[in-house]
Amino acid sequence: MSYPSYRNTGILALLLVLVVMVAPAGAVSIVAGERAPNFSLKDLEGKRVTLKQFQGKTVVIAFWSTWCSRCEEELTFLRDQFGARKDVAVLLVNQDGEKGVLLAKVRALRDKLGIDFPILLDEGLRTWEGYGINALPTSVVVDKNGEIKLVEPNFYWASPDNLLEAVGKG
Repeated sequence: MSYPSYRNTGILALLLVLVVMVAPAGAVSIVAGERAPNFSLKDLEGKRVTLKQFQGKTVVIAFWSTWCSRCEEELTFLRDQFGARKDVAVLLVNQDGEKGVLLAKVRALRDKLGIDFPILLDEGLRTWEGYGINALPTSVVVDKNGEIKLVEPNFYWASPDNLLEAVGKG
């Protein structure tokens, strides 16, 4: 006995699943040219930090987590490229609190990598949602006037050049 309609339905369902899996998902909902949404978050020491505090500087906002290996690559790149630049502020927006990760783990990674940038805790993920972040890591470059210059999800092979170009030379 043959069941062609069930077989065809199964094949169509499999094809639909495959198409959904390979279709590019939107990693963020913000785009270059838009005004960067302001935010106010506490850092690891409990001090409140806002994006607006850095108006007049180029700002790199890096959305990351301790469990993300690519995030560690990006944090190292940001440290090496922008750690000594006075004209660039790097703000590291961490979401580990939502996963129940202890702040000690966040501090341990900071210390391991020798990072001096502010690590901001996005409890409730309001900043993540405001920026529409769906991929880790994602970096957003904001120019001196508060306009988004670059949105760079996933830190892939071209990301270092893209970030350096968007930030510019000091």
